[in-house]
Amino acid sequence: MQKKRYKNDGKADKQMGKHLVIPELEGLLLQKAQVTAAEPFGGGWYAGTAELDGQKFPCWSVGKGLLPVAAYGRRTDGTTVLACGNGRLIKPEITAAAGLREAGTKWACQYEHSCGALLFTKAGTDIHYLIIEGTSGHIGFPKGHMEEGESILDAAARELREEVNVTKFSYMTGFRVDAEVITRLNRKKTVTYFLAAFDPAENELRRQEEEVANLWLLPYAEAHARVNTALDRELLEKAQAHLLKEYPY
Repeated sequence: MQKKRYKNDGKADKQMGKHLVIPELEGLLLQKAQVTAAEPFGGGWYAGTAELDGQKFPCWSVGKGLLPVAAYGRRTDGTTVLACGNGRLIKPEITAAAGLREAGTKWACQYEHSCGALLFTKAGTDIHYLIIEGTSGHIGFPKGHMEEGESILDAAARELREEVNVTKFSYMTGFRVDAEVITRLNRKKTVTYFLAAFDPAENELRRQEEEVANLWLLPYAEAHARVNTALDRELLEKAQAHLLKEYPY
């Protein structure tokens, strides 16, 4: 499925503050490093050394030779480690490969993957959507980064539980949207959204205070006016069109 790209409009940029950003290391991302692989691991991963601009760094890599830097990490002792490889390496893949050797290391990745869902409920003939305002000011839908060992659906379900305390819901078949967001740091984030039905009577809505400032259950027109990015508006339009086929008046 081809992903549509969206430029971050700045309203969700403050979310980057939750992630590792080391200005002097940001320039390493996507540069090519000469990787010498010393120790093979499973899944095509190696532990070795990456050299670029006359500096050498410990490195986790998929393959060896001249490879782009996909991530940098800050170890607990203050030293820097890199992850290199072609393709879109994301944090859960890196931490799974490195295991206990990188326990405590904080990673900054060029590529990210977030998962979430548009929650809706029927109110008579109307469809209402659960809209949240993040503490960053972004108004949209529950979502968050995948964690090690999670599937896309598992990650979306965890975010619904953590951010709005929804545990009883059912995914709608035939609805999945993948898009690519370019962040203010020029990092590439894939976002995957599903559509899910829930009953507020079976779920005690409760916001995750450190992540969510407000939440609302709104009919389509109000929800469309409330969200504040082009991607979220397009998601609502696609969800509404899908549901009107499922629930024709």
